[in-house]
Amino acid sequence: MLKVFLLGCFAVVLAMLLAGVVFSFWIKEVSIRMLTIGIAAPVLCGLIWMAVASYRSGKPKYTRAEVNAEGLHQYGEGVPVLSLCYETLSTNSSGGVYDVLWTDWGYSETNPDLYIFVKNESGAVQLQAVQFRIFLVPNGNALLAHFVRGIMRFRPDLKIDPKVMSRYRIT
Repeated sequence: MLKVFLLGCFAVVLAMLLAGVVFSFWIKEVSIRMLTIGIAAPVLCGLIWMAVASYRSGKPKYTRAEVNAEGLHQYGEGVPVLSLCYETLSTNSSGGVYDVLWTDWGYSETNPDLYIFVKNESGAVQLQAVQFRIFLVPNGNALLAHFVRGIMRFRPDLKIDPKVMSRYRIT
């Protein structure tokens, strides 16, 4: 919401500055024209520079996802590879029955997720949703089904919730 408001303010200021420059050419007084252009030009350059800088410093853009014998990997141009390897998966440390879960945890009925337990850098086991960092994944369900099949093959010690098996139609 804040981004939309700030983007709207940016557009209004930009339009007003451009309108001021255009209208200054209709004025016969040279000093007013020079003053308007003298103020508007640096402000416009600064606004354009800020827009370009904020666009370039945005979140890393991942463009491709792949599942292989090591795990789920997401790739992008000029960004580090984001990997979720089978070897980092862990058993459920919270006393639950399953290690690979399909649930919404009561937060959303429309957006359930695939959850797994992973070991972080400090060695602690935590619950993590398997999510793509790609804007549009045309074969997301197929990739997640392949990832679950990889868990079954490379980590047979992990127990998979039957909801996961039915969700991805794995027998």
